[in-house]
Amino acid sequence: MSGHDLTSPFDMEIAEDVTAAVVRAMTGESDIRYRRHLLHAGRRAVAVRAPHVHPDSATADMEDLRGSGDGIALRIMHSDSIVYREHLPQDAFEELLYEMLEQFRVEALAPASQTGTKSNLHHRFADWSDGFIAEGLLENDLGLLLFTVMHVCRSRILGEPIEERANDHTEATRAGIYQVLGPHLVDLRPNIRDQGAFATIAAAIAKAIGELASSVTTTSTTGRLTSTILAMLQFDSSDIMDDISILPAAAGASRTLHSEDYAVFTVEYDRTVDVGDLVLPHGQSATRLELDALIAEQGSIASYLARSVLTLFPAPLDSEWVSEQQQGRIDPRLLSRVVTSPGDDLIFRMEVDAFRPQAAVTFLIDCSGSMKANIPQVAALVDLMTRALDQVDVVTEVLGFTTGSWNGGRAHKDWLTSGRAPHPGRLNEVCQIIFKSATTSWRRARRSISALLWTPMFREGIDGESLEWAYTRLLGIDVPHRALILISDGSPMDGATSLTNGEEFLDRHLTDVAAAIESSGQVLLYGLGLGHDMSSYVRRSRIVDPQQILTPGVAKTLIGFLAEASMSTSVR
Repeated sequence: MSGHDLTSPFDMEIAEDVTAAVVRAMTGESDIRYRRHLLHAGRRAVAVRAPHVHPDSATADMEDLRGSGDGIALRIMHSDSIVYREHLPQDAFEELLYEMLEQFRVEALAPASQTGTKSNLHHRFADWSDGFIAEGLLENDLGLLLFTVMHVCRSRILGEPIEERANDHTEATRAGIYQVLGPHLVDLRPNIRDQGAFATIAAAIAKAIGELASSVTTTSTTGRLTSTILAMLQFDSSDIMDDISILPAAAGASRTLHSEDYAVFTVEYDRTVDVGDLVLPHGQSATRLELDALIAEQGSIASYLARSVLTLFPAPLDSEWVSEQQQGRIDPRLLSRVVTSPGDDLIFRMEVDAFRPQAAVTFLIDCSGSMKANIPQVAALVDLMTRALDQVDVVTEVLGFTTGSWNGGRAHKDWLTSGRAPHPGRLNEVCQIIFKSATTSWRRARRSISALLWTPMFREGIDGESLEWAYTRLLGIDVPHRALILISDGSPMDGATSLTNGEEFLDRHLTDVAAAIESSGQVLLYGLGLGHDMSSYVRRSRIVDPQQILTPGVAKTLIGFLAEASMSTSVR
């Protein structure tokens, strides 16, 4: 939830850029950046979960973004993750309270001389508070209790009065809170510079309020209201660490080529779908018009691709004889018809070219959220390539990969309810999408390919499993030459998986799968990195400027890939 009366909304990428810039300026750390919507300090994920720190980019103003950045920076500078976890409650409602109190503590440490920082933090919390009210969360006792505790504790920790617009909503509930918490409130501000002592007090407050919440509603009602409030605040009650180390994966079912330490918590929600199951026909028609308009401007590239693939795959591999023709050579097998059917002139045979597929090319496209800005140009390039290859009888597939949800979805929830086993393996719903199959011509698949422009399906990326899936499909095509081209703009990233298994978990798996494909001798694997160096994963890779995707240079890069593939012979 975020501010009101906003006139300058930001898209997510701009909001993340602004927030990261503020954090870099505050902390002095130059390697602060977002990767797949999760903030990182170098290779370390930074998980600040206090809901008021995260404005909605679609409605945020500049003060919201600066307040968010200031709050995250103060957390990085003044909070020790080990001390934080020592006192972390197990109950989800109590965990939210504990998280908010720790965030208030670090915000209280902003120097008095930094009046701009203090103003930004105040603005961000005030907007969050207004959003809490606007969402109707004060309409039940639990929501009102949480709201009041937040304001009372923040007022005590920062030494600021409760804002007048929140005061009216909290006045009646405050008396009961003072009676329950007693001296804990008094001890908050004196201990803001001692995180260990403060954490003990914060945990005690969380426990006391948790018990009070249970007393004002029935147990079953409390559970439902807690889930509702946590969901509306977008607060994930999983055991998230803000200092990620590289952890070994637990034993589990592996779906990999050669990666013994890779595990998958559940495959129950995974799916492979035709894009027609996601984008209705009228939606595909609209995206095709948009893609055609973009392609119409690329006449020189289209011509170059058509000429180039013709030189790479110029002739049929074989010829065959077709019987029962009216002319040609007499077919000895049909001579008996001269006697039995004197009027039958279909006794000849002719030699004709047999256009058997010479090669197969698969384009595997990263459909994660960060690819949205680049996908129109990528879709146009793949469409042009697919059309050119189709004209010389090269089999093509266009595949994509994303996830069924952000931050784990149902798989992550199952892990939470099953006891949060450590290092559970992949914790999201894999969604693999077929835009064009090997048995479908470009003409029949042209609308489906254009559905790449339908970005609501773009979420997170489990690259390794999807690369294995595309490879397995490609092996099923009986041709002498096979090429698999992975198009992506970043490293694999799924928030839930990385935060429970270590950030390198998905990276290692992609590296292992790519290495196994490269050593198999059956497929040539290539990487096209959009502003991203893929060489740590794929040996044959090129970096492409995201602003220069539809250029002759990139077209030549792809033709170079195919030229090498056309000279290789796969082991069948």
